[in-house]
Amino acid sequence: MSFLQETSLQYLARADQAFDFIFLDGDHSATMVYQEIPLALKVLQPGGAILLHDFFPRSRPLWSDGKFVPGPFLATRRLQSEGASLQVLPLGCLPWETKKRSHITSLALVSRKGPGW
Repeated sequence: MSFLQETSLQYLARADQAFDFIFLDGDHSATMVYQEIPLALKVLQPGGAILLHDFFPRSRPLWSDGKFVPGPFLATRRLQSEGASLQVLPLGCLPWETKKRSHITSLALVSRKGPGW
């Protein structure tokens, strides 16, 4: 086991291995996520997935408190509008209780477009 102290952008830019699963839970700004996803896709194994935290579809709240984080949604939309071949699957509800005593989650899976999704 090793401990690294660097940003996701630094790590992903120099990564010399491929991953089946990458969890992106950084500063959640559209600018940062827009940069992280292409770097993550470069080191993602075929068939692998990226899990995004705080993905709010259509930049709308998921819970009744009205709060949401627009960055991950805006970044994925921008990448797709620029021709990035990626699919986004918001998980929506989970079988276990999440925050605010609900089953709703802001997690979303991202992968390259391809068969099976």
